[in-house]
Amino acid sequence: MLPYSHVGLPMQVTFWGTRGSIPVPGPNTVRYGGNTACVSIRLASGPLLVLDAGTGIRALGNAPEMHEECSVALLLSHGHWDHIQGFPFFAPGYRDTCRIQVIGGPGGTNCLKQLLSDQMEQSYFPVQLEQLKARVEFDEIHEDWKRIGSARVRAFPLHHTSAGWGFRIEESPEAGGGVVVYLTDNELPPDGPDWDFMRDLCGDADLLIHDAQYLDEEMAAHKGWGHSSGRGATRLALEADCRRLALFHHDPDRDDDAVDALTADCRTLASAASRTLDVFAAREGQTLAIRAASQEPRAAPPP
Repeated sequence: MLPYSHVGLPMQVTFWGTRGSIPVPGPNTVRYGGNTACVSIRLASGPLLVLDAGTGIRALGNAPEMHEECSVALLLSHGHWDHIQGFPFFAPGYRDTCRIQVIGGPGGTNCLKQLLSDQMEQSYFPVQLEQLKARVEFDEIHEDWKRIGSARVRAFPLHHTSAGWGFRIEESPEAGGGVVVYLTDNELPPDGPDWDFMRDLCGDADLLIHDAQYLDEEMAAHKGWGHSSGRGATRLALEADCRRLALFHHDPDRDDDAVDALTADCRTLASAASRTLDVFAAREGQTLAIRAASQEPRAAPPP
């Protein structure tokens, strides 16, 4: 079971699930998708990095590139159902030639294992965690740097209803040096030390994937729910001097046209700031090549 090597190629980020809270398949969610949170990052070398295990992870597990021998590092932001519910349907878990390293928190490795085990208890699912054929390992992460393949990863705390993590992923300079920040299920704090801390951790990211579940006018009714508005995410990306912003964790009640409208509003905000920030709504099946700023010119502002 060997890690793959894509030395010389940029990081590849693929969105497998972009929806928040609950899967919403149907004719009104075709463009952006109805599966819950899952993103993969193919590094220059090492395991396939997977961010969260919502229902989108099922399609990832069935993808042609997930061959018989595979190595996966699964980073879990937190244990809410829409971020773990796809794990029992992840095909590599049923092959003895695959290794899955589950990394995250909170509460250490025993709590992390319990999160996945509980939803596979016999009352809810026919196969228990211990019956999976893959080599499944658990590893906790702290607020420091962790080496995964050719990248280094730093975790930092979310502002959510339960403890959890955002992740800053930096590819090695030899492999292109791209930076991706994954920050979902995060209620942005007001101006002050917490805002400055989060802005600094997102600083100069080539791609910021951020929670954008609500509109500004919806935030008052959802204060304390642990999510942000699209405009809030855009402001953070602008202040952190990010190059691209993927609006993520789309509200299950927001259809494709409404996501288009939210995105257009955020693009207007970015354009008014006279900054070259590429704002887009994350779309299921979308793949992006991520290069460091020194290797790729900034995108022009949207028209």
